[in-house]
Amino acid sequence: MSYNYEDYDDDESVSRWVGHIVLKRVLPILACGIVAFNSFTIIETGERGVVLRLGEYKYNLNEGFNFKFPFIDKVVKLQVRDISYNSEVEVSSSDIQTIKIASSLVYSVDTNKVGDIYKQYGNNIESIIIKPTVAEVINATIAQYPIEDFISKRDEISNKIANSIKTRLSDNGIIIKSFLITDHNFSDEYDKAIEQKKIAEQAAITAEYNKQKAQLDAEANKYRNEALSKYVLMEQFLDKWDGVMPRVITGDSNLSTMITLDNDK
Repeated sequence: MSYNYEDYDDDESVSRWVGHIVLKRVLPILACGIVAFNSFTIIETGERGVVLRLGEYKYNLNEGFNFKFPFIDKVVKLQVRDISYNSEVEVSSSDIQTIKIASSLVYSVDTNKVGDIYKQYGNNIESIIIKPTVAEVINATIAQYPIEDFISKRDEISNKIANSIKTRLSDNGIIIKSFLITDHNFSDEYDKAIEQKKIAEQAAITAEYNKQKAQLDAEANKYRNEALSKYVLMEQFLDKWDGVMPRVITGDSNLSTMITLDNDK
């Protein structure tokens, strides 16, 4: 059927003509464009796509330009690049002291398990599995140590937490790249106790130093006095000496000879 403009000689007829053109020619083009637009999806670098057909999981899409069935397929994108998760939790040591732990976790999603991960956690991996696991492992690990060991064994504790998180999440398709305790804060009461302990230890060190110094000073005075006493006795002897050398008596039991030591001979 031909739709020539000359066949319509009034405004109403022209309107019908335009309607026919739109209906027969423009709408099919638009419909094709909409279908084509909804038939493809782009998965960016560091992402994977999960195809849901009428709400049911079907398959995964890799990076790049991908086909999907229009209107019945929905694509959910999941990040598979490294993701940083920072947390702060309040836990208790084995001696019931409160510690606030700040930590940083870097993880990624196993690209071979994207479908299973989505079916299990949807697009809420962090809130459903990462956050509670990190908090639980930190709490359980810190509870094994007294608070005084926390600083001296911080690296050991951090490694232990990292290994525990890896073990628990590996079966869930979560790959742990690193874990680090970035900061910690003790309670105000414990900080005051530590400060008082440091003051007491410093006072004890000072007292011991003063004690040892007093002992050394006493010994030094003793040696000095002994040396001075010998010197004084020598001076007194010289002051009273008349210049005559002492006499030496030699000989047997029946005969004695007295020899005078003379400085001039």
